[in-house]
Amino acid sequence: MTRPQRPRAQRRFNLPILWMMIPGGLIALAVFTMSHAIDAAAWEASRWLLSIPARVSSPIPAPESSPTEPPAPSPTSTPSPVPTGMPIPEPSPTVPPTPTPYPFFQEPLPPADGQARALRVPILMYHYISDPPSGADRFRLDLSVRPSMFEAHLQYLRQAGYETVSLSDLIFYLTQGQPLPPQPIVLTFDDGYRDAYEEAFPKLQRYGFRGTFFVLTGRADEGDPRYLSWEQIRQMSEAGMDIQLHGREHIPLSGRDEAFLFYHIIGGKQSIEAHTGRPVRFFAYPSSDYDAGLLRFLEGYRFWGAVTTAYGADERLENRFVWPRIRIRGTDDVGKLAWKLSLLKTEPDP
Repeated sequence: MTRPQRPRAQRRFNLPILWMMIPGGLIALAVFTMSHAIDAAAWEASRWLLSIPARVSSPIPAPESSPTEPPAPSPTSTPSPVPTGMPIPEPSPTVPPTPTPYPFFQEPLPPADGQARALRVPILMYHYISDPPSGADRFRLDLSVRPSMFEAHLQYLRQAGYETVSLSDLIFYLTQGQPLPPQPIVLTFDDGYRDAYEEAFPKLQRYGFRGTFFVLTGRADEGDPRYLSWEQIRQMSEAGMDIQLHGREHIPLSGRDEAFLFYHIIGGKQSIEAHTGRPVRFFAYPSSDYDAGLLRFLEGYRFWGAVTTAYGADERLENRFVWPRIRIRGTDDVGKLAWKLSLLKTEPDP
């Protein structure tokens, strides 16, 4: 027996729910439509703004009220900033300027009056004025004149009528004829040992003589107790002694380049002049070592002359950078000194 089917129940809309869905859909549709319109408008606006050229001539200034944001610099007038602490490079000049050395006296030779002159003035050469130490070698013995013997030399020179002059006095006579005493003599002392101050200096003053001291400035700079100090050099200069140059060190100077010579000669010249306030005009070659280049250097820097250890007494303008001297040895007593001076009595040829 077939069971009868039950009729399906009909679905019905719930009206309250339907009325609630309709407004929400409308609102969503409106929002979607407005968003699409806004995006389209923004796209068109950006395309329009990008098509407008930038006006670089009228930048927008930064607000004046902002203390931490300075106005933007003009790109055409302000260079790129340099990091703090970094040096600002300076452009190199096309021709570098000549550096100005530390000042020193550069006196031209006194103008000559045109008359040829010559001299035979003895220029004595001393070294140590002291008793040689025990065990001294033959060189030290040869260079050492005992203080008592040196004083005997001075006594003889005074009694024989000699008067001391400077090397500058010889130049003034040769160039301009300035008169010299009847028996002029030059007393020179090489190396600038301490005994020059302790022995030679007071004895020269006692007899009214003037000495010319060729010093090594490097020894004074280092405070070597065997040599003159700058204070002693200054005192001797102020008392009328003539302080001239033997170099910075006692080293050969021939075959040297100009920079080397400038350091050892001009540097020493500057040191003496700075401590004494008086010009250095003459040079004594260490070990009498020299060459043509050294002579040109001295003349170029306006030295007036130089002395060697060669024996003789012949002073002219033409040979003023190689003037000879008379070496006084440790064995030279008064009789030997008088004999050496007698050999120079003949007059020089003009």
